[in-house]
Amino acid sequence: MIIISILALIGNGLCLYLLQKSKSKEAHMKASMIFTSNDVIVNLGVMVAGGLVYMTNSKYPDLIIGTFVFFIVGQGAFKILKLSK
Repeated sequence: MIIISILALIGNGLCLYLLQKSKSKEAHMKASMIFTSNDVIVNLGVMVAGGLVYMTNSKYPDLIIGTFVFFIVGQGAFKILKLSK
């Protein structure tokens, strides 16, 4: 899980770099930036949760970080909805 998340983080980091480099102000590009930023946060969350679950042998780090990620992604969704107006 952690290894795949590291690979995804590299890919999402590269995509985020390319999106920032374009400096486009169009709504779909801004939405892509929000999605990709959220993906980076999720990848980091998966790595932290995986490490904590492994170290503590508990399911709670995964549940707590998963809840945090849920709210971050929800916030990004509302930002994208505002772009559509």
